[in-house]
Amino acid sequence: MEKKDVRDLLSIYLVLFLALVASGTLFIFIINWEDWFFGIKLDGLPAGLYLFSKVVVAALLAYVLVKNKNTRILWSIISILFFAFVFILPVFTNQRNLHRELGWMIFWIKLVIMIIIPVILLLMYVIMSRTKQGGVT
Repeated sequence: MEKKDVRDLLSIYLVLFLALVASGTLFIFIINWEDWFFGIKLDGLPAGLYLFSKVVVAALLAYVLVKNKNTRILWSIISILFFAFVFILPVFTNQRNLHRELGWMIFWIKLVIMIIIPVILLLMYVIMSRTKQGGVT
């Protein structure tokens, strides 16, 4: 049985976060084709295409992170950019419930968790790859 370390645990969290975003967006895709894109409300086919593309990208990133352990640094960077894109967009919307005290607190907690953990994971991958290349194991 192979030994697991903190990087594997954080990788599992990253895959779970991507799966959570994919499943939540898929639920919205199935129920109601409606989303916001930089303050513009999308309805109908444009919203459906946008929601479907978010589902596909999140699921694809999760799959690649699980399958390609050698290129996790690259996919971690792309995951960070994906989470930044997905969670920065609500800042530009004019949704009333998000601008209340509780809405902002929940949004920022979610943003911090889903961006900081991939950043920590990326830093750990970079540090571990440098120590292995430098001869220190």
